[in-house]
Amino acid sequence: MSDLYALPLDEFTRARNELAKEIAGGGDKGAADAVRNLRKPSVPAWAVNQVARRDPKRIAGLFDTGKQLRAAQQKLIRSGDTAAVKEATTEERQAVRALVDVAKTILSDAGHTPNEATLERIADTFYATAVDDEGRELVRKGTLTKELKRVGFGDVAGLSVVPRARTPAEAKPKAQGARLEKEAAKLRAAADEAEKAAASADGLASELATVAEDARAKADAAKEKARFARRAASEARRDADKAARRLDRNR
Repeated sequence: MSDLYALPLDEFTRARNELAKEIAGGGDKGAADAVRNLRKPSVPAWAVNQVARRDPKRIAGLFDTGKQLRAAQQKLIRSGDTAAVKEATTEERQAVRALVDVAKTILSDAGHTPNEATLERIADTFYATAVDDEGRELVRKGTLTKELKRVGFGDVAGLSVVPRARTPAEAKPKAQGARLEKEAAKLRAAADEAEKAAASADGLASELATVAEDARAKADAAKEKARFARRAASEARRDADKAARRLDRNR
C-alpha cells in the first residue's frame, strides 16, 4: 500500500481504487476497505513524501539536527547556555532549506506550481519532525497525507530550572521582553487560526478533487458499458434481420 504514495499525485485515486478492488476480489473485505479509505495526499504532503523516498539520507540528517536541537533546548533551560541552541538552529535551518529546494524541483518536474505558500507548508512539515514523533515516522516512510504544523519544543517538564538573580539593569529589558513575548503570542495565535482555516480549505479541496476523480471513473465505466450495450444491440438486430430474410426465402 505504501507504494501508492510514490505515484504521481493525479494517479493516486485510480490506483488506490484498483488496488482495493483487487484485494476485495481476493476475499479480504477488511483490507480492501482499509485501502479504499486511504486519503489522497495534499500537494505539500505529496512533495515531502517524494523527497523522503528519493533522498532518505538527507531526511535522516534532518532528524539528527532535530535531535540535536532538542538536546540544546534542554541544555539552555538547565544552564542558560544559548550557544548550542544557535548552532543547532542554524544546522536545522540549512537542512530544511536544502530539502525544500529538492521539493521545489520535484513539484516543478511534476507540473505542480511551487508557490511560496506551498513551499512554506513543506518547510513547516520538515521543521515539525523535530517534535512530532508520529509525523516524523510518516515522513520517514514517505506516507504522509497531510502536511504537519510547525510548533514549539513542547514538554520540557522534569528539568531543574534554577533562575539566577537579576541585576537592576536587567529588570527593564525583562519587562520589555515580556511585553514583546505577549505581542508575539497574539500574532502566533492569529497565525495558528489562519493555518487552521487554510488546512480546512485544503482538506475540503482535496476531498472534492477525490469525489470528482471517482465520478469521472464511474462516468468512464458507464460509457464503456453503454458502448458494449450498443454493440450487443447492433449484433442482435443484425441476427434478427438475417433470420427474417431466411424466413422470407422459405415461404
